[in-house]
Amino acid sequence: MNKKDSKVTDGLLTALKDQDSDVRISVIEALGGNHGDSLVTDALITALEDKDEYVRTAAAAALGKHKASKATDALVKALKYENPGVRWSAAKALGTHKDSKAATDALVKALKGEGRWARWYAAAALGSHTGSKATDALIKAALKGDDRCVRKSAIDSLGKHKASKATDALIKALRDPDEQVRISAIIALGNHADSKATEALLRALEDKDGGIRLSAAVALGNHANSKAATDALLKALKDEKSSYVRKAAAKALGAHKAFKKGE
Repeated sequence: MNKKDSKVTDGLLTALKDQDSDVRISVIEALGGNHGDSLVTDALITALEDKDEYVRTAAAAALGKHKASKATDALVKALKYENPGVRWSAAKALGTHKDSKAATDALVKALKGEGRWARWYAAAALGSHTGSKATDALIKAALKGDDRCVRKSAIDSLGKHKASKATDALIKALRDPDEQVRISAIIALGNHADSKATEALLRALEDKDGGIRLSAAVALGNHANSKAATDALLKALKDEKSSYVRKAAAKALGAHKAFKKGE
């Protein structure tokens, strides 16, 4: 760090003691990018104990850019804080610590714990942790969870996990009793461009529910390497009763056209 940068950092660190919480939040946001400075990391960890909940929330968010083990440990501790905003910010930050076993373990534990929103936060954050342990925890939450919001969050995250078992779980989730959860599974399958996912989406495109068909048409836009998907979208564009589904099919076919042109 050069002399000028050091002077700026010192000034910001001093300003963390400002009596105005909004100023302290602005300082924390300014310090967040100094992720290679151990003194900054320490200051942000200390700010997790600030008397103002919004300052604590900002500190947790900023620590997402600090990958030192002490930052991870502080965020794991913050997962247990009483304030839900701080917990969510800590979980989201731990989502960026995707190479940390401690972060993965803490989020998996939170996903199995009590509290609807704590589990929701953990499921969302685990989307970036694509190792087998995280995938297995998300599959269990997606298929066996008793809360539809948590199931939906887990399914959204599984869309980022490309393991075959994640694809299989998303296909099973298409039988969920809640329509919004099923729609999330369809959208997630759009990110799994393999034959199993394509076949499931083709079946969904024939569903009796218009919302399901619409979502399937959108998702099939990402399956531009599948002739079956292209043919099904062309058929939907011609024969589908719902104009919303026809519009979605047209947009999806635009992606297919661009893909074919680039081959």
